Amino acid sequence: MQLPNAPFYRRWSVLLAGVMVLAAIGALLGWRGLQQADGADPTTTVTATTVVTSTTTAPTTTTSRPDDVIWEQEGSDVVQSPTLEAPVAWRIVWDYDCTGFGPGGGNFKITGSGAFGRVDIQATKVKASGRMSYSRAGYGHLLVESVCDHWKVTVLAG
Repeated sequence: MQLPNAPFYRRWSVLLAGVMVLAAIGALLGWRGLQQADGADPTTTVTATTVVTSTTTAPTTTTSRPDDVIWEQEGSDVVQSPTLEAPVAWRIVWDYDCTGFGPGGGNFKITGSGAFGRVDIQATKVKASGRMSYSRAGYGHLLVESVCDHWKVTVLAG
């Protein structure tokens, strides 16, 4: 006596093939989403700055909304941020002063982990400032390492 064949939807091969197709589609969509999130390369602008103040001119005011500060720190040593939440678009603005090291300058470095993992800024001038823009949301940390007399790092949303 031979048992009748099960309907096609109860056969293991059909169920296994369906699960594999769904897994492949999910993996493809996830991979494409990561490509779009990390697609834009950060841009770097490092410039030397000279600040000149004048008491005869009135300060300028802007009517635009100020940027949201995610984290801001000043120091002269190694500092790690607490866990920070980065929006989709954010940027780092920094400046440092290593005049105490003479004409050779000092070392200024910012690195990150988690959502800030693409951060890798290093400069060795006497005095400089700059900014970098990023497009990756999530949580992470920043690490500022410098032997300079003074540095300031600000992370802004937008």
